[in-house]
Amino acid sequence: MTHTLFDSRRFLQLGAFASLSTALAGAARYVTSTSNNEPADNTPLTIGYVPIACSAPIAIANALGLFKKHGVNVTLKKYSGWSDLWTAYATEQLDVAHMLSPMTVAINAGVTNASRPMELSFTQNTNGQAITLASKHYGSVNSAADLKGMVLGIPFEYSVHALLLRDYLASNAVDPIADLKLRLLPPADMVAQLTVEGIAGFIGPEPFNERAISNGSGRIWLLTKQVWDKHPCCAVAKAKEWKAEHPTAAQGVLNALEEVSAILSNPAQFDSSARTLSQEKYLNQPAALLDGPFSGMYQDWHGQTHTDHERMSFGDPTDPTAIIWMATQIARWGLGGDVLTMDDSTIINAAQSVLTPGLSVTGEHLNIISADFAPVTPTSGYEHMDSVIFR
Repeated sequence: MTHTLFDSRRFLQLGAFASLSTALAGAARYVTSTSNNEPADNTPLTIGYVPIACSAPIAIANALGLFKKHGVNVTLKKYSGWSDLWTAYATEQLDVAHMLSPMTVAINAGVTNASRPMELSFTQNTNGQAITLASKHYGSVNSAADLKGMVLGIPFEYSVHALLLRDYLASNAVDPIADLKLRLLPPADMVAQLTVEGIAGFIGPEPFNERAISNGSGRIWLLTKQVWDKHPCCAVAKAKEWKAEHPTAAQGVLNALEEVSAILSNPAQFDSSARTLSQEKYLNQPAALLDGPFSGMYQDWHGQTHTDHERMSFGDPTDPTAIIWMATQIARWGLGGDVLTMDDSTIINAAQSVLTPGLSVTGEHLNIISADFAPVTPTSGYEHMDSVIFR
């Protein structure tokens, strides 16, 4: 496989849990003021998002009127894929956006010309992703080594999906550059490509793994939480200059997202949340496909049904060590250009630059794919790997 960096041209192309009725009543009661009694910032704010289950906090907060409750005049705008959303943010069409967590590091570090200072203000979800393979491979794929020669879909280069997949493959002696091909696909196109055998599988968000199971085209090979439990996926990012100019609105957005995360985490609200998200203006997907991600039920590679209540969770605190790991992988796989390289201080600074004030890099280690990751020396442990990794 020939690995090509994206340049700017390609990018430019490319608490208690409330019941739903209580949440709605509360939203109606407080629509004219912020929760801290400060005047509302009525400047219109468009929040861009990609319609996947990870965007549930943004969509449900909008549906319940929580942005308005917290004094922010929000309109949502859907984007089919991450390159379009990246371009909209970089060209200042958006000041606040749903982003894959590694995107914030890449944009802030300026790995392409399409850069703009930003802050990772809120981690929307942890876990909730999977590697799904075409059903026809059942019986012939028994280990990661059996993925050699395949074409696998990824939603974006700067995604936890692409980074974690590469790490998983390399940890199982499969070179993700030479041994197979990774193909960029918008999440909504993944199942269609799987069905027509354009790809052999994909790593992606919900409800597309569930859709592949539902139509018989695919089976879940592995939940990503099985290789890194509690890994962050999507975030809400804010332009730093916008936050400085609109501090009340910035806090209002955060307050709304924190409130809605409690609702999304309440089992009594799973059905209502799934029905809301299924609407055309949000995810435009059958509610039944969202039941599993919310409840934790899923079918494994062998068709056995399991329930894992941590399959997907919302609103967990942002983990600085996880952001350092993402920055390390961007550098490791040659995705950081000349600005984000395999240098400890460069990586740590890139991660720290997107964290909210007061949130600092610590020495807490992570266990990822059974390997120890030390955030204060992030490049440690990669020296033994084939030099082809460092591009």
